[in-house]
Amino acid sequence: MGVKEDRAIIEASLYAADRPLTLRELCKVLGTPSETYMRKIIEAIKDDYERRGGALVLSESTKDTFALNLRDELMPRLEGIVRKVKPSRGALKTLALIAFHQPIQQAKLVALRGGRTYEYVKQLIVMGFVDSKPLGRTRLLRPTTKFARYYGLPDDMEKMREEVRERLEEMRDKA
Repeated sequence: MGVKEDRAIIEASLYAADRPLTLRELCKVLGTPSETYMRKIIEAIKDDYERRGGALVLSESTKDTFALNLRDELMPRLEGIVRKVKPSRGALKTLALIAFHQPIQQAKLVALRGGRTYEYVKQLIVMGFVDSKPLGRTRLLRPTTKFARYYGLPDDMEKMREEVRERLEEMRDKA
């Protein structure tokens, strides 16, 4: 196959996937061991989307994990149409805290994030990213395996916690 066909296959894979795909997964799709070649394909697709300025963007959601998404500024207008709307910024911050402190009591989370946390937690539970179990007068929250798969994290809770901490430290260092 040529570069044009490879680009089309990778673009189709990112579109059809229900989660971000890792660099290795994308290499497997093409049957190539070359991560350098795959990065060139990804960059070419990304540049094409940016040049067109359309509704889609190719983004690196985490280290070596890529997704084809709608532009953020379009999401509020599509909430009634798109079922798979990504979590709001507040819900994402709440989710990051849950993943970082897992398991965490909802009362402690509310103390950290404020009263809207209840709304965010409900949203995350409906999306299947957070599991909630009763614990006395509060609830115990932890991320689910769906959350782990969606964000390219290990399923094991300890490994997930470490990976989340590493990624947050990387983000803090870049800021």
